[in-house]
Amino acid sequence: MLKYHRLAFIAILGCLMLSGCAMLRDTSQTEAYNRFAIRAAQAQLWNEAIFRWKQVINIDPDDSKAHNNLGVAYEAVGNTDEALAAYQRAAELEPDNKYYRLNYRRCRIHIRRSGADDEDALHEEEETLPTEQ
Repeated sequence: MLKYHRLAFIAILGCLMLSGCAMLRDTSQTEAYNRFAIRAAQAQLWNEAIFRWKQVINIDPDDSKAHNNLGVAYEAVGNTDEALAAYQRAAELEPDNKYYRLNYRRCRIHIRRSGADDEDALHEEEETLPTEQ
């Protein structure tokens, strides 16, 4: 009986270690994609940076930094609608981050000034953005 308990304990421990390794692998993979994306952005290879930040988001959809950086990259290639959505998601994920909120507001103002958005859509977006307290 003691032998079976010991085997069960070893099996459970093995499963926990494997799941821990899988989580570590995902974290290191997202970090590698993020580092690559940053280097690509610094070289102004925006499409590559977009691709890599999308990979980070596919692995971790709640990575607010990746959403914000994706917004920067989209803005750099002129995709303001996608940039706005990425900034909005970053601000939703981390509402206390003033930089994410600032990027979101700045992008909205840019869209409004360029005439690419109407006032009704702007009012809807303002209602969804977390406000400062």
